[in-house]
Amino acid sequence: MLCRRWSSALEGSGHSVLVAQRITDGIHRVREGGVDLIFLDPGDGAKGLEYFVIALGRLPDPPPFVLISSSPTAPHTSAQFGAATFLPKPCTGEDIAELAARFIAAPVQAPTMDDEPTKPRVDIFRA
Repeated sequence: MLCRRWSSALEGSGHSVLVAQRITDGIHRVREGGVDLIFLDPGDGAKGLEYFVIALGRLPDPPPFVLISSSPTAPHTSAQFGAATFLPKPCTGEDIAELAARFIAAPVQAPTMDDEPTKPRVDIFRA
């Protein structure tokens, strides 16, 4: 569940926020469309995370998701399950809003012949 201060920070940054208490509710909402980014805080439920990833993978063009967790294995788990990135707890509403802005800020443009190759971006968040 996305806590109230995280939701408030996202809404204050101009984003619409849907909070789903259960993964099944979230998947149903994603199927309806219009979801650009998912923040997933599975708590200690690795089984719920597996279900979510399987269900999301069955959707055409699923939105990226961010795993939020305090587990020491979460960075590995996020990579294993195909999360776009990982955000460690504790995190602030500002951390959440900043990350959303990075993913949603600007549409990806097709490269031109004049574009230089870009370096991979590494997101680092304070714990």
